[in-house]
Amino acid sequence: MSASRRARMVRRIVRTRSRMPRPLHKRWVGDRLRVDGRTLDLQAHVLQQFMQRRSAKRDAPPSMDEIREGFRLLAYAAAPDPVETVSVHDRRIPGPGGDLPIRLYHPAAAEGRAPGIVWFHQGGGVIGGLDTDHSFCTELAERCGAMVVSVDYRLAPEHPLAARVVDAVAAYEWVADNADGLGIDAARLAVGGSSEGGRLATLVCQERRKSGLSQPAAQVLVFPGVDGQASGGSMDSMAEAWPLSGNTIAFFQASQGPGESDSTWVSPLRAPSLAGLAPALVVTAGFDPLRDQGEAYADALGAAGVSVTHRSEDSLPHSFIFMGGVSKEARKGTSRVADGIAELLGVD
Repeated sequence: MSASRRARMVRRIVRTRSRMPRPLHKRWVGDRLRVDGRTLDLQAHVLQQFMQRRSAKRDAPPSMDEIREGFRLLAYAAAPDPVETVSVHDRRIPGPGGDLPIRLYHPAAAEGRAPGIVWFHQGGGVIGGLDTDHSFCTELAERCGAMVVSVDYRLAPEHPLAARVVDAVAAYEWVADNADGLGIDAARLAVGGSSEGGRLATLVCQERRKSGLSQPAAQVLVFPGVDGQASGGSMDSMAEAWPLSGNTIAFFQASQGPGESDSTWVSPLRAPSLAGLAPALVVTAGFDPLRDQGEAYADALGAAGVSVTHRSEDSLPHSFIFMGGVSKEARKGTSRVADGIAELLGVD
């Protein structure tokens, strides 16, 4: 069976299962998963169970290519359909290590100079790409009436952390410099990302502050990884969570290579000061080892005088923004993220 046919089959199975009656879901998962006073969304639990059982059938540890393909499959199978009225175009821009692929999202309702959002995808800096948050980016463009620019930065282990940080900084600067040609109002240009992309988004803000450059209109950090030295708390209680577990985090960290374990690029939370950074929306997921560090970053931003809104989606797992095709609660949570970004950008 071809990879594309297999992906369509898995997508069809998980969507069919998600529409089954709740009593059948409860029979499939058994006891509801409750940790730290939170209960995992039932449809997300059904998806977790199916994907974990599918992975358990492997006879040998997966290769890097297989890990990346598995993540692509999960995002494809679980994500809602993209918003059809949003125009999508791929192109390449100059980057520090060669051309960077980007994907442009243009909402049908945009008039004149629209708000802009530079977006960095999730994947631990090791997996993921332009397709990972694709459906979410179409929703973001439609809800905010914004031009969204999704960036395909370089990944480990082929490249060190420094490569994706400088890619992110350069990509934001390119969009800011070319805002007029892109139909973007440069005064309403935000930066955002999910998980590793959230780390990159806040590092764009920190690096621009160091260089004396203007801040983005806002920074949006969705279940961000901002403390590479974090331990205890949700890192322990959610160590067996899915799709991000303690073992997966350890794999991502081991893939980075040596040399940057003490860098604030690894742990933006530990920067000497967070004062003067862009207004922030920080969204955390209840069933996520990164939950506590996201909350701590929101608190630290507020303590530094930065305007910040923190929202916790307590019943949802890491990566929920691409699970709206199989979980009604994930779809609602994703819509709340989009609404929060629209509010930051002054969109009704």
